[in-house]
Amino acid sequence: MKPIFTFAFLLAGFSAFSQYNFYFGNIHSHSSYSDGNKDSTTSGYYTPADDYNYAKASYHMDFLGVSEHNHFSSINNPGMHVGHYGMGLYQADTANHNGSFVAMYGLEWGTISQGGHVVAYGLPGLIGWESGSGAWGSTNNYNIFCAKGDFAGFWPIVKSYPTAFCTLAHPQTNDYGNLLDAAGVYNANTDSVVVGVAIRSGSAMSTTTNYTDPAATSYESKYLRALAKGYHVGPTIDHDNHYSTFGRTNQSRTVVLATSLHRDSIMAAYKANRFYASDDWNTQVNFTVNGNFMGSHFITNANSSITVTINDPDAPGNPNDNINTIEIYYGIAGSGTNATILTSNAGSTSLNYSHTSTINTSYYYFAKITQVDGDMIWTAPVWVFRDAVVLPIVLNKFNGMQVNDGIKLNWTTTSETNMSHFNIEHSVDGQNFTEIGKVFSKFQNSSVPVDYAWLHTTPKKGLNFYRLKQFDLDGKFKYSYIIPVPFNYSIVQSVKINPNPVHNNLNLAFAVEENCDLVCKIYNVEGREIRSITTAAHAGKNNIMANVSDLPNGNYILVIICNNERIAETRFIKQ
Repeated sequence: MKPIFTFAFLLAGFSAFSQYNFYFGNIHSHSSYSDGNKDSTTSGYYTPADDYNYAKASYHMDFLGVSEHNHFSSINNPGMHVGHYGMGLYQADTANHNGSFVAMYGLEWGTISQGGHVVAYGLPGLIGWESGSGAWGSTNNYNIFCAKGDFAGFWPIVKSYPTAFCTLAHPQTNDYGNLLDAAGVYNANTDSVVVGVAIRSGSAMSTTTNYTDPAATSYESKYLRALAKGYHVGPTIDHDNHYSTFGRTNQSRTVVLATSLHRDSIMAAYKANRFYASDDWNTQVNFTVNGNFMGSHFITNANSSITVTINDPDAPGNPNDNINTIEIYYGIAGSGTNATILTSNAGSTSLNYSHTSTINTSYYYFAKITQVDGDMIWTAPVWVFRDAVVLPIVLNKFNGMQVNDGIKLNWTTTSETNMSHFNIEHSVDGQNFTEIGKVFSKFQNSSVPVDYAWLHTTPKKGLNFYRLKQFDLDGKFKYSYIIPVPFNYSIVQSVKINPNPVHNNLNLAFAVEENCDLVCKIYNVEGREIRSITTAAHAGKNNIMANVSDLPNGNYILVIICNNERIAETRFIKQ
């Protein structure tokens, strides 16, 4: 586990580098409405509303889902009452603040003894099986009936709600109607609603609140088995909090790629498998195949061009957060055979690889990343069906990289025959391309490799996609494969704080490239948010003064956020 808060001042590394932003959180936790908040008498946290308030003040927690056990139990804390479900939905709506923190409320359906637990969201009522009078009153303890252990009946209920989805919690060998065991058979109803498998879960009963728990239990083998059987699932990391620890037991997170920090966007990203599991609380990973992001399903007549790009904002000041290895796995969907390593590299924050695929075959690819300190990251797959072959341009290489304020493209042909020119085409979504340049053949005919380069001077912030369109002298053309290239710049160009140490007033001076609304958040050394300041900044130099005289003496972290992106971070001392 990496040291807590040992980073130096960080700036440009906080810019997101795709059209999606990266949001960090957890959707498996419990309040006292079921068997959570076991320490409520000492912590003062009881309800989902309390827990959302706790989580939003935790470090690198953009969203929290509270998923109550769906049934009543007198063991280890009284369980769920049907009346509490509506109360939880209301409290989530009240606590949800799109743009700053997303609160979600759902349920954990099932029992360990009869098939396992499923985390579900997007349901308007409690799904259960308990009937008659009891501790919850004279009514049935459910809004929607589904018999205990009846997974075949549970999946269609979830499917009937368009935005609902499920993830498989701490998957055991024979859970979920034996879906994942050796004899289990692929079930289309299950696949239609299950979007994720917990690759780590817990520690459920941890009382740690300083982020120092070791990595939780691994269920990687179950995740691999689900993919091999043909399920379209991504990896999640669940905390399964039963104490008031939301976001603070360790630094692991499920990371969602979404257009905005909005509940609808977070839900849609889960539905689209656009997420990954990370032991590290702020590493940003883009994984694409032919320009399609993780979670995508597409058909192509080209080979698979695979790209991984990684940005950990802590790495410049903490070598343990550097990348040790990147591994690309691939498998045949529905084959029953686990994915195997296709290629790998070491000591790099990126990997590019072209896989020669077989016609009329369904593949899936995902990345597994290991940092120097042993932290691991698993991406959701990309699923690809290789259709009839249309040969692309034969290239020895085609890559790009940011050079100052532009992106430089380099490519090498293996040989050339009656070649006229290349059109350079650009896209911001990997789907819709426009021509942005032209490079003429150096020789028209050559039996040896020929090198080319071209500079794109007006790339867009984030991920840029490029392909080449090669024309022969007779007007015939062929396309290259697609490459994504990140382009980063920070809206905030400089930040200075003084005095440091500070006694009363903290002065923050900074320069920005454009008008924007900034949020400055102050965290204490335990990673709890204690103050938030919102200001409208104008292009050029700006100043903010914050009175911190009431803060206890100690070390603090200042984080600057713009458009839901953490773009700068520094520390100060209060004396």
